[in-house]
Amino acid sequence: MSEQKQNNAEIDLLYFFKPLGTVFKKIGDALLYIFRKIKANIILFGVIVLVITLAGYSLRYTIDPSYQTDGIFVSSVLPGKYCSILLKNLNKLKGEKNLLLAKQLKINNEAAGDIQSINMSTMRDTFLIDKRDSTISLFKITLTLRSVQQLDTIQWGLVNYLENNEYAMKRKDAKRKALEAMKTNLNYKLESLDSLKKIVNNSIIPRSEGKGIILGEPIDPVSIYQAELAYYREQLNIDQALATIDNIEVIQPFLKLDHTNYPRYNWLMTWFFLISLAIASLFVLVFGRRPK
Repeated sequence: MSEQKQNNAEIDLLYFFKPLGTVFKKIGDALLYIFRKIKANIILFGVIVLVITLAGYSLRYTIDPSYQTDGIFVSSVLPGKYCSILLKNLNKLKGEKNLLLAKQLKINNEAAGDIQSINMSTMRDTFLIDKRDSTISLFKITLTLRSVQQLDTIQWGLVNYLENNEYAMKRKDAKRKALEAMKTNLNYKLESLDSLKKIVNNSIIPRSEGKGIILGEPIDPVSIYQAELAYYREQLNIDQALATIDNIEVIQPFLKLDHTNYPRYNWLMTWFFLISLAIASLFVLVFGRRPK
């Protein structure tokens, strides 16, 4: 009985794997046919690969080398999407319109003319910033430049452009007013606690359990000092927020490179070579002579 069950299981497995075997056999036959046809048209195949690969290699003589450098920035006011829109609009002004680009960035025409592209990407790694503040956005700006001689000027122009646009200034002013109002309220609470501390210190009647009574009501003096400490901590946080209220802060400035690094010509040639293999194979399959 057990032997019969085993035989049935083997039959089921063979029935299951038979279609897969057929598929793999067809794939193998197709690959073998492709290799045979390429072999029969090896000269045509090689010429196509060589021409396209040489076209990729020649790009180093037709595309001028540039400097590509990244900077990391954080905004406590502007959303990352808003910064992205602003920089995309700037990117449209490069090239022949660098006079307008220079005006927007408030930099000289020579520095604006060095800019080939401005790209931005948001960063999800928030370990660099305070996770408790949901308004903070971290992003990376990638610059492609003809020269890095005026990189500091370009960085200043970008920060100034994002920092001082009308929308950012309004939000910055609103945030400052809110923080200052919170600070005023905390100062009032601290003054009230100071008055309460004096009353407690002058009027408390000690009791054996460590608490006291004042005006017939139980009170714990420690809670007053704990509240005062909490208010001071909150006040320090507000002072820190006011000190760093700038819309844009530089976490990592753009690096001034010694050598050009863009485009990566070897990578381009490798991609052209891989593409040439696909194009040559397709051309040979369609137009090449059949293998004998």
